Amino acid sequence: MTLSRFAIAILLATSSYASSPAFWEMSSYPEFLKGKFEHVAVSRDGVLSVAPPLDTVFASGQAYLWSLARFSDGTIYAGTGNHGRLYKIDKAGKGEVLWTAPQPEIFAVAVDAKGIVYAGTSPHGRIFRIENGTATEYFDPKAAYIWSLAVGKDGALYAGTGTEGKIFRITAAGKGEEYFSTGQVNVTGLALGQDGSLLAGTEPNGVLYRISAKDKAFALFDSNLPEIRAMAQAADGGIYAAGLGGAVARKAQSATQGGTGAVTDIPTITTSITVTANAATGEIKPPEPAKPATQVPPPATATATTTAATSTVDISGVERSAIYRIHPDNTVETIWSSKEENVYDILPSSGALLFATDLGRIYRLDANRRITLLVQTGEGDLNRLFRDMSGVLAAAGTGGKIYRLGGNANSTGGSYESPIFDAGAASRWGHIRHTGSGTVKLWTRSGNSLRPDHTWSEWELTAAGFSVASPNARYLSWKAELLPGATLETMTVGYLPRNNAPLVRSITALTTTQPAAVPTKAANGTSAA
Repeated sequence: MTLSRFAIAILLATSSYASSPAFWEMSSYPEFLKGKFEHVAVSRDGVLSVAPPLDTVFASGQAYLWSLARFSDGTIYAGTGNHGRLYKIDKAGKGEVLWTAPQPEIFAVAVDAKGIVYAGTSPHGRIFRIENGTATEYFDPKAAYIWSLAVGKDGALYAGTGTEGKIFRITAAGKGEEYFSTGQVNVTGLALGQDGSLLAGTEPNGVLYRISAKDKAFALFDSNLPEIRAMAQAADGGIYAAGLGGAVARKAQSATQGGTGAVTDIPTITTSITVTANAATGEIKPPEPAKPATQVPPPATATATTTAATSTVDISGVERSAIYRIHPDNTVETIWSSKEENVYDILPSSGALLFATDLGRIYRLDANRRITLLVQTGEGDLNRLFRDMSGVLAAAGTGGKIYRLGGNANSTGGSYESPIFDAGAASRWGHIRHTGSGTVKLWTRSGNSLRPDHTWSEWELTAAGFSVASPNARYLSWKAELLPGATLETMTVGYLPRNNAPLVRSITALTTTQPAAVPTKAANGTSAA
């Protein structure tokens, strides 16, 4: 009698197989980028190294640091929220409150060649002139917000406003005129071109304008992202611009509405405009006032997140921010993009480009488009970058601090903490190995909860090439301390998952029967059983 199909099914269901060793390896830029950095940089090639030092120059103690301007003698002026304070900070980092605005937010600050400071306050935007510590109202554009200020080569002050997207040119107290109407909702950034023209970034259609005279503008670029906030001109005449998801204006509006003197009757509007250009000259006329766009429901893959202050739609896999280079011949190249973070400011630096993001990071993009994460502050976001006589300064918006980025590697070294690794089951940890150079100290910890908490083990120092000292568990994290001059290129951890007991999910019983007898014929022609 042969083995029945029922018996075969039982044997297959109860067979047990031994686990085999597996390895967790980290060696690439995207993998390392998921970890936590402290004075450690990571190159596009996936090499960790000690980063330049990042020293705190000034801490305002305010909820937001929105705007910065620097005078030629090194004095820095910082506009904050939600108490509308303007700080004056000397070269040594000593700061004082120069003026307190009658409104909660100072989104824009500028200083002219004589050291006179201008501050744009919001909501119900007004511009103030501060000279020798005395502030006087300078101009009222009758706008809800003053987002940006810039001083022209002729000494005139330009103001970018919202929510009607207008730019004003102001020449004296109370004397100003509408310089250009973009047809957008907000003029989120202003900068001067090398030829004295005005560069203007807008929201929510992400158009970058070059304005040469009153009502004369050229649309340099129309981004597929909602906001152009930061722009800067390179030595060769090319222009760098940062596009992002319209987050800055909404975040600033939310802060205003959440603070004292809040304005609750100013909506965040999504618009669509059509710009018609002269084919021969590229000159455009001010567009017709923007009309609200038809609201289109998000696709099925979108997840909407709504708060009391603002509403955003996060669509998985969609580009969140980008950096563009507009060449002197007006051709445009996307030189960097991200689906994870927003670029808030850019700064050309010695043939490279520095940029700051909402994850509190500063990146360096060299002439060959190789990117390096230089530093991560640990603050919520970095919204301003600029250069002073001692190096590069960065402002943390939500931390209210100003940092100075050093030119050389940190003399005390740095550390990197890996993301959490899930082995899928409680596992026995094997050897930990790394490649690189110099002195690298390694720690590990383990636990059985997805997020490290008090139930996780303490950090255990582990010698490279030896077994992990942390107890068996499902999750593991490692930390590397890089001493000055050290690098780390790859990290590998071996582990052996626990054998799981066999699990019988279903049994199918199949029976077999003998085939029916077939009648045969006898020799005489009669049937025989």
